[in-house]
Amino acid sequence: MSLREQLRKLLPDILPADPKDAIKGTELIQLVKYRLKQDYSDATLRYHFSIMSCDPSAPIAKVEHGQGYYLRTNTLSSMASARHMLTANQATFGGDFGYDSNQALFRANKFRAIASRVYREANRFPFVLNETFGEDAEYRDLWKFPDMVIVDWEVGVPDESGLRFDRDMMSLKRSFGSQPFTLRSVKMKLDANLETVREDFYQCLSNSRWAHFGEFVIANEIADERLLEELRSLGSEFGIGITSLGLSAEAIDDLPEPGMIESFGDREMEAIQKRLTLHRIAPPRPRRELDWTQIRRLRGDNPEIEKMFHWITYSLDNAKAESYASYAAKAAVGTLPVSSNEDAFRHAERVVSKINPKN
Repeated sequence: MSLREQLRKLLPDILPADPKDAIKGTELIQLVKYRLKQDYSDATLRYHFSIMSCDPSAPIAKVEHGQGYYLRTNTLSSMASARHMLTANQATFGGDFGYDSNQALFRANKFRAIASRVYREANRFPFVLNETFGEDAEYRDLWKFPDMVIVDWEVGVPDESGLRFDRDMMSLKRSFGSQPFTLRSVKMKLDANLETVREDFYQCLSNSRWAHFGEFVIANEIADERLLEELRSLGSEFGIGITSLGLSAEAIDDLPEPGMIESFGDREMEAIQKRLTLHRIAPPRPRRELDWTQIRRLRGDNPEIEKMFHWITYSLDNAKAESYASYAAKAAVGTLPVSSNEDAFRHAERVVSKINPKN
């Protein structure tokens, strides 16, 4: 077995997932040497670390503008869940975003990470459907499921520990027949063009019918006036919100891997925000109620929808909102409190139904 193959197997067990805990090269060399079957020089190992850290399919990534290595959680195989965010020509040749399809796939994952962080920075709570569009996904799934769901807590009050719920506001909303949260179904595309825009749009319309809002988010700037007019017309007619982030291929390429974007601090996020040129092409038109009948079908077809409602129920039980990543980390190590609500979906439905008796 070559050194490269050995490292691909060893490094995931050695490297930290958080870039903040990155291991310096000297220390990593010693940890790797201990496990290798052959004796390699420090220079050889350092060389391989450097080369592999530039390979999107390798499990090792280098800290941007610093020292140390960490585990690349978004390898090309795991990033395949974003391949539907490419247009047909990008999936084959990279389209306007470049020739290499792997590079286009890498950009799509960065775009998804950026969008997720932009929502979080605005005290909104994204849930990314990563597993839905894996290797076993079918074409019809694009018409059934969004790429991301945004939970907006209408009763949240920011504080030092996150977003706590104002119980008085919850009671007030209940008295007026309002609900404590809204769900926004989001479809994402790295690019848009006149050849495929109607299919992309109608997929967005189809997979958002159950939610309060439908959103279509495009990474790059839309310069074609005919395309802009088509998007405006469709969005206005069907009430789908359409937004361009104004990110060029070069701007996306300049950013680090998706895992690092997800862990960016305030200063790094401020730099990303400056790269964005947000253009609201069409505003969304809200639906007053969730379509629980459709949601039940989605829940039966997709375990990730079930996970989302467990997360929502956890927030309702604790009168506080936190990111899904934080919730999932607690669930993974078994530190979540035992919920008195066995069925998370029905609990969330009950809460909304008490507030809105028509539902």
